[in-house]
This record gives sequence, C-alpha cells and structure tokens, in this order.
Amino acid sequence: MYSKSLFTNSTNLTRSVVNPLGLQSSGQIVFSHETLIALKAVQEFYTYNMSTRTYENIPTDYNKFLHLYNIIHTTYRHITNSSLRLLFKITEEGLVGAINSFDLNYVTNELKVRNVELQKTIDDLIAGKNMKPALKTNIGTMSIHKTFTLAPLFSYYIMLYGMPEPGVGFDQVKLSNLLAIMERQCIDPYNT
Repeated sequence: MYSKSLFTNSTNLTRSVVNPLGLQSSGQIVFSHETLIALKAVQEFYTYNMSTRTYENIPTDYNKFLHLYNIIHTTYRHITNSSLRLLFKITEEGLVGAINSFDLNYVTNELKVRNVELQKTIDDLIAGKNMKPALKTNIGTMSIHKTFTLAPLFSYYIMLYGMPEPGVGFDQVKLSNLLAIMERQCIDPYNT
C-alpha cells in the first residue's frame, strides 16, 4: 500500500495528507511523525499523570490540549482498521478524561480548603472566641506561652498532601495550585 502526495506527484510509503496511516512493505503500520508525537504527549503528560494520581502535573494549556485532541481525532477519523480505531478512541477519551481529572482534583482541593475554613469558624464559635468577658479578673499567676502558627498556605498543604519528608520541602507545583485556590476563595494565604 502506498500513498500519493497532494503537493508533489511522487508516491511513497510514508504518510500523506489524505491518509495519515500507511503500511510499510513489511506490513507494519506507520504513523505520521506528528501523530506519533501527539500519542507520546498524551501518554506522558495526560494519561500517565491521571493514572498515577499526580493530577497537578497535567498540563492546563487549553491550546495544547486542543491541538493534541485535533491530531488524535483527525487520525481516528481516517483509520479503517477497527482495532486501531478502538485504540485511538481510547486515547482520545483518555486525553479528555485527564483534563476532567485535573478539574475534579482542583475542585476537590478547593472544597477541602473551604471546608477547613468553615470548620475553623465553627470551632471558633464553639470555643467562644467571639465572646468578650464583661469583667476580667487576674489572680496574680503568671504564665508565659510561646506559640507559632504556620501560614495558611502551608497548613492547607500539610492537610491536603501531608507533611513533606525532611529535607525535601514543599512541592512547588502543589503550592502554586493551592495558592490559586486560596486566592480564588479570598483567603489570605500568608496571614492567619
């Protein structure tokens, strides 16, 4: 099987503009370079991160997503082999699923942050933090307390992802996503 180029009058065993798939003389299926790169990108950046639950690493550039989707979908439409069509359909749906997973993870983290804020408000009300005593007495005992509070950004990080291993530190991508959530919820990420 060979293809004929629309731009030149030559025939070859590689992909044409009309047929994105071709067969080599050995019977092996050959994808266009563009299709192969798109398949690798979908696997490496989208479906891999979805399967390993590292949702925050899924790219959020919608133009790149649309470009990859267009390549996969266009190739799918030109395939006549039912087995290959199934694989490309799975790839296309995996790409969309990865984007949806990123969105769901973002919303879940946002809801967790909002839930912590609401729980803190409830705890403050129960503890009477908003109540001021009418008469304050001091019996003469002295005590000194030293407390420190982590900035909310780091407190939420620990709540969502756990305490980082000693010497590793906080993951910058996760901190960045969490910062965006907190700013969207009008929560000051640095002041308690």
